[in-house]
Amino acid sequence: MISNWCSHTAVGNCINNSTCISRHLGGTRLLVCNNDESIKILDLPTLSLIVTLKFKTAINYASVSPDGKYMCATGDTSDVYLYEISQSSGYKKISTLTALNDAGFSCSWNPVSNKFAVACQDGAVCVWDIRDSRKIATLNSSQPSHIKGACRNVKFSQGGSVDLMVFSEHVSYFSIVDARNFNKIQSVRMSRSGADVHISGLAFSPKSTNLFVATESYINEYLIDVENRRSFSGGQLL
Repeated sequence: MISNWCSHTAVGNCINNSTCISRHLGGTRLLVCNNDESIKILDLPTLSLIVTLKFKTAINYASVSPDGKYMCATGDTSDVYLYEISQSSGYKKISTLTALNDAGFSCSWNPVSNKFAVACQDGAVCVWDIRDSRKIATLNSSQPSHIKGACRNVKFSQGGSVDLMVFSEHVSYFSIVDARNFNKIQSVRMSRSGADVHISGLAFSPKSTNLFVATESYINEYLIDVENRRSFSGGQLL
């Protein structure tokens, strides 16, 4: 169904770094992460402001868990903020974690809402279990440079029981990870050697049978080896 609905609102005088739409607390919510050191949470479709969460740094990304009970956020420092969401308390910060040494650009939850990952400027992706403040995995980019190898996006597969995570670097490379134990990584170069391309985003299809990776000028589609993933076989992830 195609909708012609459109609306707009002003949320501040600084740059909006990212937006996230989530269903929780009995409605559809829009999270706006801003350089004014805040996350503004608005109702959809009315765009009325529900609450503003304030921080001590610009916030680059926030993600709500699929069950609507938690939110993680990352910004221009190595701090990672974990919130509990409930009808009684609203958005309650329950922990401030530390990634590695630099800013975070993206975060994502696994489909059962007990693990989340943060992609960082210093070329690391850090993974936590909500039941423990210690990182359960730290994955590194293929390129050592904090520019080329900076991790910009991270996503967990949400359907199809394939249990995968993918993250992209600033240029040329993305890596797909076995999210059952985080000990197997397959890195893919999108361009020929010596010809870097900037990666602008990535996403799994709803059933996780396909992976889409976008550059400045095109989108590549990759097929996931779903049969092997469901049978817990070895081999390639793509």
